[in-house]
Amino acid sequence: MADTPQTQVWTIRKILDWSKSYFESNGIDSPLLDAQLLLGHVLNMTKMQLLLDGERPLDAEELAAYKKLVIRRARNREPIAYILGKQGFWSLTLNVSPDVLIPRPDTECLVEKTIEFARARIQGRTPSWPLVGDNLTYESVDERKSYYEAIEAKEEIEKQAGKMQEQNEGSLAEIPSDEGEKEEPGQIGSQHPCIHIVDVGTGSGAIILALASELSESESKLTAIDISPQALDVARMNAQECGFKDRIEFLESNLLSKFDGMADIIVSNPPYISSSEMTQISPEVQKEPVLALEAGADGLDVYRKLVPQAVSKLKKMGALIVEIGYTQANAVEALFKACGLTQVRTFRDYGRQPRVVFGLLER
Repeated sequence: MADTPQTQVWTIRKILDWSKSYFESNGIDSPLLDAQLLLGHVLNMTKMQLLLDGERPLDAEELAAYKKLVIRRARNREPIAYILGKQGFWSLTLNVSPDVLIPRPDTECLVEKTIEFARARIQGRTPSWPLVGDNLTYESVDERKSYYEAIEAKEEIEKQAGKMQEQNEGSLAEIPSDEGEKEEPGQIGSQHPCIHIVDVGTGSGAIILALASELSESESKLTAIDISPQALDVARMNAQECGFKDRIEFLESNLLSKFDGMADIIVSNPPYISSSEMTQISPEVQKEPVLALEAGADGLDVYRKLVPQAVSKLKKMGALIVEIGYTQANAVEALFKACGLTQVRTFRDYGRQPRVVFGLLER
């Protein structure tokens, strides 16, 4: 904007066209979308309103405010979520700051799996997770079906799942009850009207708040844990704004070291980037808290601590469910099994990458 005559009339359409080119020249991956988000923030307009009102001119104050945001995005490579202070996740809009990891769509897969197991646990049954391929599960979806239609035809999933189910009668359907007696197929023991879910490394609170939005107060007791007091402040603010503050207990703790209860489900999206990978991540990701990203030479340091702790804090027939890096499935599955978890399996994310590992404590 500085290299253009001051008499130039900057309409919404012109400024978006200019911003798109400027962002492209600075290596921004989504130049038009970022420009629309920033301009919409300044003008308090939706993307649709920007398109419909493209000839509306910007005044000097609006131009100055917008230019500041453009510089933060292009020159400083500050993430859009930090500039706006907001990020959408699940059905929620969350506050975010440089004190917390920015919630990402792939983590919604972790939420989905947790909800499915939680509802099954409440009802005393097993989740309906058909096996596909190399022990990678790929669920048939109900209300979130649209995510998968763009990846793989549902008919092919069901066809493969049917073949595998015929060969796996001894899988989850054979889990014994709490009393040691074999239940009917599809049962995991007695019903649990209210289950305790613990989110380790809650950050912005994205996971635990998404769970609170899907599971009623009568169904779930919720605990959110983080080592960072600043992150917990953000999570509490989000819980307040989402209407769930009174439902969630917040605990400052290094993993589960200060958690003295027992849980039905422990869920976590821990740090899992290796030290060498940290040198190769994008400038935007480098702006996020290292504490929430880096996990040692192979990215597995936190799992090595968390998994045995979780096993000691899980009730019988409880589950540990974690997000992983897409190359870590075999290593994390091995950790689960070495610590006594069974029915260990990995789920793919929306991009078909291994993303979530599940394990059950049967003993």
